[in-house]
Amino acid sequence: MLLSIHGFLAIILIVGLSYTFLISSIHVISGQLPITEDIIQYEKNSNFIKEFKIPINERGLKGITTDSGDNVWFYHATANASMIMKMSKEGTNIAKYPIVGNTITDTAVINLAGGQLIFDNISDLIWFTDARTNSMGKLDIKSSKIQLFSIPTNNSGIMGLALSPDKKVVWFTEIIGNKIGTLDVASNKITEYPTGDNSGPTLLTFDRKGILWVTLSYANSILRVEPWLLIPGTKSSAGMYALSLEKPDFFSPFGIAIGKINGIEKLVVSDHGSSRVIVANIDSDLKNYTSYWTSPSKALPMSLPTQVVSDKLGNIFFLEHGGNKIVKIFADNGVMTEFDIPTGPLSDSLFLSVSDDAMRIWFTESKSNKIAYLDNTIGTPLALSINGEKQSSQESNQSVILKEGDSYSINVTLTLDKNVSSLVSANDTTLSIVGMTDSGLQGIKYTSIPSTLNLTEFPEKKAKTELDLKVERDKAIAGIYTVMIRVSLLERGNLILSTLYPQMVKLDVPKLPSAINKSENFEPYFTTSPKSPESTTLLSRDNIKIGAAIVAVALAGYLIYHNIVRRRNKSKETKK
Repeated sequence: MLLSIHGFLAIILIVGLSYTFLISSIHVISGQLPITEDIIQYEKNSNFIKEFKIPINERGLKGITTDSGDNVWFYHATANASMIMKMSKEGTNIAKYPIVGNTITDTAVINLAGGQLIFDNISDLIWFTDARTNSMGKLDIKSSKIQLFSIPTNNSGIMGLALSPDKKVVWFTEIIGNKIGTLDVASNKITEYPTGDNSGPTLLTFDRKGILWVTLSYANSILRVEPWLLIPGTKSSAGMYALSLEKPDFFSPFGIAIGKINGIEKLVVSDHGSSRVIVANIDSDLKNYTSYWTSPSKALPMSLPTQVVSDKLGNIFFLEHGGNKIVKIFADNGVMTEFDIPTGPLSDSLFLSVSDDAMRIWFTESKSNKIAYLDNTIGTPLALSINGEKQSSQESNQSVILKEGDSYSINVTLTLDKNVSSLVSANDTTLSIVGMTDSGLQGIKYTSIPSTLNLTEFPEKKAKTELDLKVERDKAIAGIYTVMIRVSLLERGNLILSTLYPQMVKLDVPKLPSAINKSENFEPYFTTSPKSPESTTLLSRDNIKIGAAIVAVALAGYLIYHNIVRRRNKSKETKK
């Protein structure tokens, strides 16, 4: 991974920080946010999300899934114990299934590797990963019996799970072992395939052609795997190859799913080192993609998108680990909606799952010991149209072309859905632009006219407003970027609901010396002048590089620690 001078200096700076900071960074990336204060400061009510308190004392909720009877299954682990839990969709009849076995891995591995669950509707089984015992397991729903299968690689950090399209093989990842593997359902035989040193395979999914896609969190890339070409024990170049974003852009991929936007199959990858998800045509090799930028986090510098899932219609869902939101990208138009999680400001939510009927999107909240669901039957209360025509797909989104000193007006029409308008408060609806871009969009200011409006006062609850973009002379950098046009309003408990749409912006300006594209401070993606709240500028690309550097260093820090421990153990064995 190549970094700019700023990225390199950031690494040196971070490495020079205390050991405590490094471990804290590792915990953030692994889903275990460092507790320096009480991060659960409020518990509000929502019209869109329902939460359930789980009767456990220690934190450790991770993966979640549902069965064909709409029961919810979820995983809990500490350094000394792990278990599977089941709850009815109404929140009653909670049952616990302890995973019997000694802890044989480092606590850091347990914290890093999130226990995942998937439901096998052919065999009525719950498959799960258990990093604590370094094993994959299956729970027979009918008999309630659990069987464990040891992973050949010690301290593998077994994590992600996916069933093959024919349901005959369970695939898994080893985030520490740097391997992907299979368990044959009929024979229980495990086979491993190396993915490269320090690659960090994390989560995985299959597309409709049977190709397996794996996020490589350490290697800043994703792995495309053709299972039928793999050779056990070797990294077959014919069977797998890594895809990365073109430099200078790079990401820290975590979640991955196959969705659809306007009927076109999309590869969706979360960038857990920033505040975006990457949406690309599945056959594009990541050469062309759209960065769906999320709203700035209130608690952390970045929103940290996590696991990504899709429903049977192709709608896409993911969580914002740092932003404390659950997000939906609609298959029919590519519009994105963010829902505040009622418990916060950091409930520590990373893992989610779509129910079999796609009516509920379930997720776990580690810090609050809750599970919750987003009601997928309620439509988004707010629609937006750009320049007079309702946006129908990414492909129809034309770039706004700006030259030095230019101004451009984006006409936005907002419509409140009368059927669900009672669930929100539209008295103080705000229009803004958020987003940071791949190559460092800066030197753009915007003004919203008006900045706020009351949709209930307009006929048919439909209003027209305007966003004026202006290029700042000697600050803008040439390139093609994506920003998100955002409309926000409130629902119950002053929770924010935002609708966002990606707008392409092309800056046709003279190229500037690289020195201009530098940033001295680590700030949120948008900084707003106190004197002019409607005017906003975007930071340079180095900020996202610094953020990704933090992720890379944190992960590398654990690997260094693990290698030191391993060498010490070997030394002790040699002396014996």
